[in-house]
Order: sequence, then structure tokens, then C-alpha cells
Amino acid sequence: MLKKLASDAFGLRDIGTIIDKKDFNRVDADDYIMHEDGEQIFFLIKSRTDEYCFTNLALIHVDGTSAVSKKRLVTRYDYYKKPISRVSIET
Repeated sequence: MLKKLASDAFGLRDIGTIIDKKDFNRVDADDYIMHEDGEQIFFLIKSRTDEYCFTNLALIHVDGTSAVSKKRLVTRYDYYKKPISRVSIET
């Protein structure tokens, strides 16, 4: 239920899926979590090429240009450096 609600709220029903907590260790973004700093994943959205990982410390975007290639660009947005503001949800 929460999965469907989040997919609907973010407009991701067709382009991405919400990953269950039990499957966080199976995504690429998990490799970039700073466990030694107590960082943990709260929410993760995965599409065919991208992952958006929301943690208690940062937003981590794992960007893949194609679903076939394994090359990824990882961008980390630490909340203390880049506060989240002006959030809008497309419906």
C-alpha cells in the first residue's frame, strides 16, 4: 500500500519503483552509503537507469545513461550543504 501511494505521490508509477527496505542491499546506491557515519537509507526510488536514494544525511543520485551500460555517475547532495527547498510534486 505504502509503495503504491509513494509511487502515485511522486508520479513514478510508470518510470520508477519504490524499493522495499529488505532490498536496499541489492541496489547500487548502497555502495555509497557512509555506514561509519551512521548513515542509513530511508527511501529509495529506482528506474531502469537511475536511482534516487534518500538517507538521513544526503540525497544520492546514481545516474546511468542507459539501462544496458554499467557505467554510473554518482552525485551526492549532502543536506547540510544543499538544503532541500521549493519541493513540488508533478501529478
